[in-house]
Amino acid sequence: MRPALRLALAALLVTACPALSAPAPAGPPPSLPAPPLAPPAPNSPANPPASPPASDPQAIPTFPMHRVVPRGEVRAIGFFTSLYPDCSAIGPVVIRTLSPPQHGRVSFTAVDSFPRYGPSAPLAACNARKVPGTRMTYEPEEGFEGLDGFRLLVINADGTAAEYDAKVSVR
Repeated sequence: MRPALRLALAALLVTACPALSAPAPAGPPPSLPAPPLAPPAPNSPANPPASPPASDPQAIPTFPMHRVVPRGEVRAIGFFTSLYPDCSAIGPVVIRTLSPPQHGRVSFTAVDSFPRYGPSAPLAACNARKVPGTRMTYEPEEGFEGLDGFRLLVINADGTAAEYDAKVSVR
């Protein structure tokens, strides 16, 4: 008898006479596939990071930040803000330098600027108007070309916080 026909007859017998079918012996539980490695979310300092894992409620999430600055130029490389859904400011953002750059200087200035939320972010409508916040500027040492880095702690007005591991490629 063909295997497909045999399988169809067995299925018919099981559905027609459920009392005749015995449960299969318990085997090991099926293993779940490993979760896929998600690409890092686009990093926009104006876009608040996700909350830390539930396993450690005291943990502050850390996110990478990569920027490129032309050699010998001062550039704004970030803007931090904390907004309500109507795009009004919740309050000031506090930024602390945890480790300074080795080959340049980072500075912060209170300004009104355009945030850069992702298109699907709840605050994406705020991208069309200037809002109060803090602009981050990087200035490389004279003659320096290469990779520089620093770490920041950003505390939002609502009490959420994130650390940023910034890498600046000076070219």
